[in-house]
Amino acid sequence: MKVHILNGDCLQYDLQTENAIVIREMLVEGPLKADSEESFFQMRADYLEKTYGIPASEYQQKTVSEFKKIHHIPKHSEVYLWFDFDLYCFVHLFFIIELLQAYKTLHLYLVRPLRKRKFRIWRGFDQHTKEDLMQAFSQKTKLSRKDIEAFRQIWNRLGKNGSGLHHPLAPFLNKHLQDYPRLEKATKIEARWGLTEGQISRLLSQNLFPNP
Repeated sequence: MKVHILNGDCLQYDLQTENAIVIREMLVEGPLKADSEESFFQMRADYLEKTYGIPASEYQQKTVSEFKKIHHIPKHSEVYLWFDFDLYCFVHLFFIIELLQAYKTLHLYLVRPLRKRKFRIWRGFDQHTKEDLMQAFSQKTKLSRKDIEAFRQIWNRLGKNGSGLHHPLAPFLNKHLQDYPRLEKATKIEARWGLTEGQISRLLSQNLFPNP
């Protein structure tokens, strides 16, 4: 079987592929460490309900149900991971790899947006036509066991202080946020990172990004 794991509904709207698993989360913020998968999802549901008012039942229906599909992928399937270049997508990719790594017979491939002059790299797949998406798919990269272990090591380092805001990738996010002369222009940061205005405010209020 060929399974496509997509970061968000917009990509599925454009791709219209069968056997799709759609990721609907924002793991770039909030707690990431838990003792089990069930407690992890409960922790995330509690955080999103408290922070954004998303009902826990909606999180279970729209988000957890998609993640659970990963455990039912048939053996020896080809799994295509469609993820953009930004940090928002990277954190989701690390988590998906952590879920998939237990299934040793699966063949994992990473599909990235095309690197062409007409595309803005941080817009990801947004500007891709169906033909562009097919071209991106043709350039997929097979993940080796070494690749998978490297991704797992990064995931296992995230959130050690109980919050995604404190993970080791914060300096990486800091560097890119500094590309903008005025951080208060949230719409620019939102276009580049996929962060909401509320998330940006919380990130900045944590004083994680002091002036160099």
